[in-house]
Amino acid sequence: RSGVTRRGHVAERTCRGCGRKEPQAELVRFVVADGRLMEDRLRTMSGRGVYCCDAAVCRGRLAKNRKILKRAEGARLGE
Repeated sequence: RSGVTRRGHVAERTCRGCGRKEPQAELVRFVVADGRLMEDRLRTMSGRGVYCCDAAVCRGRLAKNRKILKRAEGARLGE
């Protein structure tokens, strides 16, 4: 299987704000960098990403997500 994808396969990701599953291309990727949650629209930043809808409500929930914020704090402490 070495990296071969099935024809017509669409990668799905889960919005961390509302929990809906959407195609990866329809969600915005965020990465913890420099101890902050940063938007990665080009999907080129290194690190573990989380995905979120583009809706303001979902972004607000993501910003208040304790697990994500804790990861950001750990990134600051690890420097």
